Amino acid sequence: MYKNNNSHTILIYYQQIKMKPTISFVFLLLPIINVVDLVISQFPSDIIYKCRNTGNYTTRTDYARNLNVAINKVGMENKINGNFYSSSWGGNEAAHALALCSNVGTKWGANCSQCVTRLINTQIKYCPDQKEGVMWTSNCMFRYSDRKIVGVLDDWVWILKPERGSYFVSDQSIHDLATRLQREASGGTNARKAALGIIASPRKTYGAMQCTPDLSKELCRKCLQHIITSHVNCCSRRPAARMYSPNCYFVYSLQEFSKWKDGLSTDSGFALQSIRNANGTIITIT
Repeated sequence: MYKNNNSHTILIYYQQIKMKPTISFVFLLLPIINVVDLVISQFPSDIIYKCRNTGNYTTRTDYARNLNVAINKVGMENKINGNFYSSSWGGNEAAHALALCSNVGTKWGANCSQCVTRLINTQIKYCPDQKEGVMWTSNCMFRYSDRKIVGVLDDWVWILKPERGSYFVSDQSIHDLATRLQREASGGTNARKAALGIIASPRKTYGAMQCTPDLSKELCRKCLQHIITSHVNCCSRRPAARMYSPNCYFVYSLQEFSKWKDGLSTDSGFALQSIRNANGTIITIT
């Protein structure tokens, strides 16, 4: 943990989960969970999550009931394979949930519905009573909250995950690629804000950027700019990195896009380092 200039303690929390392919029988999710393990090997073994400590709830509250409905509507929505889906439920103590499919995973055959179901199980297990949380893998994102999140830029957490390797990539090359992708992604439609690109030489490097499409062009650009600015601090010259927020991400790797649906290779020896950010928590794993 560290303290900001106002002497308020900010807790830094990171968790990487190594999950075995077992079937969950949480009754409210039975219709969508039973097939998860049939294809679990398609997805990366690591899930990153953050539970926000802004309030808790109990199982017999209006919020708990509304959250169950909102989560199930997102998890069972077939349109999720198309890229993005959100759901809000309830008047008193309304709950909001959304899911984003990776543009790369969707294009190269990853099953986003099952990826999101896996993250929903993570929420149930690791954020059982927090009113807000977000979960990521290489192929999808799931988040929920007791406040409106659609169309809102959130910066309460950023995950910066560089990958170790013997090959170094020019920071300027990554910056140029990211700037180009930022322009294309932020200029997308209300259905899709995503971009793919390649650095051709000296060694091919593949990059992807994406925003949740509910963001405006300016909010998407702002979200991605924060990631671009953070890159040098966390991931300078690294051959691959993943940078996530609740609204956008930037990933690059030496691996071809077609292999991303099976999960980017990772180093098992991560050490936690915190970087201060006035607007939210940045978590860097080096």
